[in-house]
Amino acid sequence: MQPIALDGEQVTPRQALSAAGVSNYRLRTAVAAGRWQEPLPGVFVSHSGPLTRRERWLAALHYAGPGAVLSHRSALLAHGCRVGELSGTGRAAGVRGEYEMPVEGGLVEVTARHGRHVSSRAFVVVHQSRRPVDPVTQDSGLRLAPPARAAVDAAVTSRRRGDVDHIVADVVQRSLCSVAGLEAEAARLGGRLTRWLRQALSDARRGMRSVGEADLRRVVLAAGLPEPEWGAAVETRTGTYFVDALWRSKGVAVEADGAAFHVSAEGWARDLVRQNAVLSTGLLLLRYPVRRLRSSPLDCGREIAASIT
Repeated sequence: MQPIALDGEQVTPRQALSAAGVSNYRLRTAVAAGRWQEPLPGVFVSHSGPLTRRERWLAALHYAGPGAVLSHRSALLAHGCRVGELSGTGRAAGVRGEYEMPVEGGLVEVTARHGRHVSSRAFVVVHQSRRPVDPVTQDSGLRLAPPARAAVDAAVTSRRRGDVDHIVADVVQRSLCSVAGLEAEAARLGGRLTRWLRQALSDARRGMRSVGEADLRRVVLAAGLPEPEWGAAVETRTGTYFVDALWRSKGVAVEADGAAFHVSAEGWARDLVRQNAVLSTGLLLLRYPVRRLRSSPLDCGREIAASIT
């Protein structure tokens, strides 16, 4: 059987193929011969071999049916966020059915209307929701949960506090949604709102721009230090620069350097220019790797306290 690409896509549900005149016999023959594949019940791909990420997304949407949207981490990825796909370890709370990591990529998360009883299958994790999802449709035709909804849903299903902090910081930094929009979505969770998400939103409201800043604030609070200015502007001879935390009256600034810091020579050079400009104002600039803020918070707190007292 020759490849069929309806609407330019090689991922097609059975109903569309039947409407195009492709019989069940032809489908079974093509799959048995290995020219086609059926990665999910009723969803066919008109080629052999691994599926691309987009093909997995499309297959998941066709499988989940009308009204389903890419959600959680999958939607965040489609919106351009820097997040990882859901891993196959553990089971997502409240999810029916069985799923497993595909050979060619990660799991795909979709949300379907409550009551359709679509079970998770293969690489698709189906979340049921009583809350309606007003989808965003990309130019590519993918139906996505809006960024605020996807971020909140991903945050409440995350198993690590750092992941929650990162999700909130990332969508805000990329201007995909506002803090107010995240708070409005979080308020709709009711009793499902977690302490980690509540704290991450509180940090975002204070103007924190990164996971490192959230870790730094926890160190500051644990040490009983007065709250600094967060994301504070420092005027220098060469321009305005921002530091993570600033005790302006004490002349002390603190920076939290993340794991992805200085990924290039150019980035490192720019940071040296920035650091020298800040130091030229007379400020004492302390810098802490995020890893140390997490592993030795008391030591970091004592060092900062010694500098501002």
